[in-house]
Amino acid sequence: MLFSQLAFMHIVLHLLCVIFAFWVLGALNVDGWFKKAETGRIRLFFILLAVLLGSGLSNFIMDFFRLVQEAALLF
Repeated sequence: MLFSQLAFMHIVLHLLCVIFAFWVLGALNVDGWFKKAETGRIRLFFILLAVLLGSGLSNFIMDFFRLVQEAALLF
């Protein structure tokens, strides 16, 4: 695979994983962690946590993909 194709795939995978993490985090009830009427901070918390989890998941998937490709060169 060309480097540009891997870069494009990584960008798309990052976006999909961040969206997936945001969707999963929607199931959490974190209203009790914050003071009342702090919806802005709650939204920012969800966005930052979704970016962290999504990028971690994306990096894991890309690393696994690269390792599988490199392992195929052994045989």
